[in-house]
Amino acid sequence: MKNTIISYIKFAGAGLIASIADNITYFIMNHLGIQDVYALIGARVVSLIVNFFLLQLAVFQHGKRQDSFLRYILLVIFSTTVIYFLMQWLKPLLPQVDPVLIKMGLEFIMNFFNYAVARFFVFDDKKAEKRHEA
Repeated sequence: MKNTIISYIKFAGAGLIASIADNITYFIMNHLGIQDVYALIGARVVSLIVNFFLLQLAVFQHGKRQDSFLRYILLVIFSTTVIYFLMQWLKPLLPQVDPVLIKMGLEFIMNFFNYAVARFFVFDDKKAEKRHEA
């Protein structure tokens, strides 16, 4: 249990670093005069790459798969799609709540799901699973 908590804290820290990279990249691209949509996409790509390598090197370093990056991209697409559709469903039900707060709440909840999927599907962390059972 203790190892799982530490692993999750590392996972959350990697997400925070990736978020900082996302915002810095967006800020730089935006101030260089790059159109907003391209700045957003560029920032998201940088964030995605930073987060993947942090997860691979610092969080799930013992879980190696040849297709981890593809699996990670699929997780990002799935998670983003779920959040998008849940936001579309919740916004009319909660008109008094700022959509940013709805998004943040959904992302907080999805983060636990994303951790489990990253651990067992993306990086195939079997060694950690066996270590936690002992």
